[in-house]
Amino acid sequence: MRPVPPPEAAATPVSPAFQRLLVAATAANLGDGLMLIGLPLVVVQVTREPVLVAGISTAFSLPWLLLALQAGALADRRSRRALLVHAAAWRAAVLGVAGLAAALGELPLAALYLVVLLLGSGEVLFDTTSHSLVPDLVPGEHLARANGWLIGAQTVMNNFVGAPLAGVLAGALGASMVLGPAALYLVAALLLVGLPEAYRPPERPPARMRADIAEGLRALWKDPTLRSLALLGAALNLASAGYFAVLVLFVVGPGSAMGLSEVGYGVLAAVLAAGSVAGSLLASRLEAWLGPRRAALGGVALTSATMLVPVVTTSVVAIGAMALLLGFSSVLVSVVIVSSRQRIVPAALLGRVNASFRLLVMGAMPVGAALGGVLATASSLRTTFAGAVALQVVTLAAFHRPITDAALQGTPVR
Repeated sequence: MRPVPPPEAAATPVSPAFQRLLVAATAANLGDGLMLIGLPLVVVQVTREPVLVAGISTAFSLPWLLLALQAGALADRRSRRALLVHAAAWRAAVLGVAGLAAALGELPLAALYLVVLLLGSGEVLFDTTSHSLVPDLVPGEHLARANGWLIGAQTVMNNFVGAPLAGVLAGALGASMVLGPAALYLVAALLLVGLPEAYRPPERPPARMRADIAEGLRALWKDPTLRSLALLGAALNLASAGYFAVLVLFVVGPGSAMGLSEVGYGVLAAVLAAGSVAGSLLASRLEAWLGPRRAALGGVALTSATMLVPVVTTSVVAIGAMALLLGFSSVLVSVVIVSSRQRIVPAALLGRVNASFRLLVMGAMPVGAALGGVLATASSLRTTFAGAVALQVVTLAAFHRPITDAALQGTPVR
């Protein structure tokens, strides 16, 4: 079980320590937003080959499949504050070297792939550890509010600030734009140095990394609530990845069903992000009002119903409303699930369970995207949309029973 927070931490919903973590995470997320949009813009200045450009996104996400479990084990074995500082400083150092190389005109495409792999590795360690640290800084009754703020900061920095700013920097500075994110990661590292040491690893004989990872996987799988949440999350991501992988073909271009321009698609993405921000701000209130079970499962039901819109209409207003509601409901579900996981899992297991959970859930996304493309090619876009919704509904019906308010409010696994 986690230690009871000191009275001054329990008296206020957000402690100064969490505020420091939030500011540091905001700076790091702005760096992530600049990199996610900016690096592909840098690459297209070097090559127009689709496979080589898409390789940047693949290289950035690959560490989640390769290193997530190891990162979770480290988050339970080591000082979580130190891991966050090292992850932020590591990304700052990598980009600092890359920026200097770019300024000297010595940053070939192969080096950019290496930079992205190293950045992705730092992101895996940073995100896994920060999600594991939140319950040590925030009382259990305020976890949904704290997670909503963290997810809201990520959405704002990645979509509303990072994306347009990356376009400006890439156009003005070219490859040397990587120095801006390097400075942001350095700021995050310096802020995190002052974070109090809220987590202390349990005193036990050192185990092999493989044994630690296996313990986390077992803890996830043997608890019916955690297992159901993980399988539900994986199915939702599988469906949504396939759905959104081909949605652009439905929306953009003169031969598409809607015929919007690239600018119109960007506006649609901004509407989706706005719904996500609203969801992050209201999630804790909805969880308190409805209870975590109704908030989570109701969010899934709303997501599924909303995703049917393109099956029946091409109305711009209806699709825009769909994007707004999708952003809202998906973040609501995410906040409730993350907060519940933090309540259920003991501190000494949280890093490994978080990593095991995210490996399963995020690993479903590339599979879903590939299946969506195959189904759309073999049948039609609307068939793909309907199939994604059907998968979500079937999964919700299959795995909803163990998800109860009592379990989501914090019955710990052993």
